[in-house]
Amino acid sequence: MSETPSISVVIPTFNRAKMVCDCVASLLETGWPALEIIVVDDCSPDDTAKRLAARFPNDSRVRYLRNERNAFQAYSRNRGAAVATGAYILFLDDDNVVAPTIFTELIAAFGRHPDAGLIAPLAIHRRPGRENVIWTLGSDFNRWTSQPRDYKPNLAVGAFDAESEGRIDFPTTYSPNGFMVPKAVCDELGGMDERYVQIFEESDFGWRVGESGRSAWIASRARTDHYGYLEPGCVPALRQLGIEKAYRTYCFARNRLRFARRHFTFLQRLSVTLLFAPLSVLYYGGVALRHGRPDIAWAYAKGTLAGMIGRGN
Repeated sequence: MSETPSISVVIPTFNRAKMVCDCVASLLETGWPALEIIVVDDCSPDDTAKRLAARFPNDSRVRYLRNERNAFQAYSRNRGAAVATGAYILFLDDDNVVAPTIFTELIAAFGRHPDAGLIAPLAIHRRPGRENVIWTLGSDFNRWTSQPRDYKPNLAVGAFDAESEGRIDFPTTYSPNGFMVPKAVCDELGGMDERYVQIFEESDFGWRVGESGRSAWIASRARTDHYGYLEPGCVPALRQLGIEKAYRTYCFARNRLRFARRHFTFLQRLSVTLLFAPLSVLYYGGVALRHGRPDIAWAYAKGTLAGMIGRGN
């Protein structure tokens, strides 16, 4: 590309002041000449605003927005996208530290795939106990169960680099951690569906990209370290399943069925709703109870019921 395209990075954050500052610092260190970073603070009770101002004083590339209420990720991403001025938008979770070449590699991937509507960096886990392994080389869902399917999850980075044999890009249907889209595509699709509130809004957006006739890819040379924030008192086993909080668990269970209803065939929806969803209540509820969290077990059951009856649609 003859001209350097402008890029906006939208980072929703909540109560992770140090982590989001580290994320912003890594983005600035890329040296991309046409960059703006939009931090959307979801009404954090901590000192996120003060830390950002102290660490990046008078840096016009860093913009800070604060929600008046805790509105969660879908709203926060849309709010950031609404004011973004870049030709491309990178939606990025706040627990990432990106590689210096991430923008160069993402833009190059768009050059390799002119029909692409979404390209994601390769996320590498850095959480203690789960380090230097790949999150996924491509994400999808089993249409009959709604379970996520990842291509080569937890593959050691060194093993991937040795085995890739020059393969650079891997097809995907969505990205759960960060992804870049042309702003025109984001505007055309209406951004994230805020009815999801949190969880599955990225999956839904990715699938709508595909349904619009565009491709989606994981660009393996564009990399980000994902640190996987763990809140104090969080049970790692529940965090791994995405059910560490009651309301998040409710959204997870409800949105799983909402997503299936929107994107799967009639028979697939029946399978998910009548067979897999009840089994999931038993499984996730049992795990939550074993870890002393009856509130999470109850939240999953309530979310499943809400998804079955189409509540909120």
